[in-house]
Amino acid sequence: MNSGLNSPGALTSLVRLRVRLIWPEVVAIQICVLIAALARGLDYLLPPHADARTLSVIEQVMPVWWWGSLFILGALLGLAGLAVDRYPVAFAGHAILVAVYAGFTVGALCDVATRSPIEGWRTPADWLLVFVVVHWGFADAAIDVWRERRQRE
Repeated sequence: MNSGLNSPGALTSLVRLRVRLIWPEVVAIQICVLIAALARGLDYLLPPHADARTLSVIEQVMPVWWWGSLFILGALLGLAGLAVDRYPVAFAGHAILVAVYAGFTVGALCDVATRSPIEGWRTPADWLLVFVVVHWGFADAAIDVWRERRQRE
């Protein structure tokens, strides 16, 4: 007879307990990064618009309002997905934000690589190691929740 931590379900139960204990904090972090994306999107949409000389290489690829729209769309889908887990809405929002932040990272890294000496790498490192990773983690978790829900139905 298995009992205690050696039983097959014990570790799973401990993990579930830990997830339940940190759940409010995880939701708060998710809301904060989505509001940050929403604020960035509004910044791109609200006048005054930046002079093209102040935009990064990747920001110049599309009109500024497109970038703003993508950030806002991703943020709103992510926030809506917190209330509706029946459909992969949160996944779509976070996936959009992963793509946009990853694009910004690549553009900024290309810009940094052309400088002599190479400087200014902190911003793309932040975008990659914070925003891309965090939104990727939330996208992955959201699609897992949706898949589990579909299997139960």
